[in-house]
Amino acid sequence: MRIIKQSANVLFSIIRICLGFSWFHEGWFKIQAKFDISGLVPSVLANTDSPDWYKTFMETVVAPNTGLFNILIPWGELLVGLGLITGILTLPALVSGIFMGINYWLADMIYIYPLQLAVGIVLVLTIHQANYFSLTNVYKIWHKKRHAKAGDNP
Repeated sequence: MRIIKQSANVLFSIIRICLGFSWFHEGWFKIQAKFDISGLVPSVLANTDSPDWYKTFMETVVAPNTGLFNILIPWGELLVGLGLITGILTLPALVSGIFMGINYWLADMIYIYPLQLAVGIVLVLTIHQANYFSLTNVYKIWHKKRHAKAGDNP
């Protein structure tokens, strides 16, 4: 049973790191390409696959604030990627990635985003295994050992 548990820890940690590299790559590419969402808004509004409420959101919230979204989207992707690669704030990074994936799906941007969304959901369901090999876990182990040596209660 222990081998299965360790295998799951390794597998889901590797999947988390790979998903992190995927998000990091998308964010880095958008930053280098000087991402501009203003061209996407008319596409979503003309799209027959996007829900009407999402089109209203794009028209009333995103369109007047394109400067803000031009910063939030690429940097959000980059930070989600860093969080998943390092294992720091893994759950918030996964939730943010899922949120972005849902938005991309609603905007009918079918590229790698549905796969990222599905993998993110699986990782949320296996969060303890996915976060096993992470800087957060390394810190917890180090902190516990440090307090054990000092005779303190952790």
